[in-house]
Amino acid sequence: MIELLILYSLQKRERTVYSLRSDIIEKFGYFTKPSIGTIYPALKRLLQANIVTMRNNYSQGGKKSTYYSLAMHWTKKFQDLFFTPLSDNPTQFFTEVQSRIAVMSLLDDELKQTFINDISIKLESFLLDLQNAMDDEYITYDKYQLALLKKNIQDVENFKALVKTLEENN
Repeated sequence: MIELLILYSLQKRERTVYSLRSDIIEKFGYFTKPSIGTIYPALKRLLQANIVTMRNNYSQGGKKSTYYSLAMHWTKKFQDLFFTPLSDNPTQFFTEVQSRIAVMSLLDDELKQTFINDISIKLESFLLDLQNAMDDEYITYDKYQLALLKKNIQDVENFKALVKTLEENN
């Protein structure tokens, strides 16, 4: 969810789109590198929801720069965005969870724990689905599919370990 990363980046100061993109890549480039074409529509949605404000500044030479900043009530909207339902699609789920973990410091301890509980339940569900698929006698997997199935089980187990670490540090 690019909107969460934008809000996180704007919490310290107002930014231009290019500054915003650079900050996101600097802080979150280990799992996402959004393009300007991804950031603009997200900013538009945040502007329409009155979570972000914008102002134009003109240099002495007449060059226009647009700056974005947070609206007064942004924390409530941030929490609403943060707690939108997680995807049932495993690929999307892991991307969504990484974005949310990356900005979790903006939540109070109770909300952090709620989020940790939510993702723990979802991870258990994914693990059960994967194990059931592995044990299903009516499905035959070739060696490549089986290798991917085992890798996905390991990924979920690794993510569960991460969540356990987050919970212990909460």
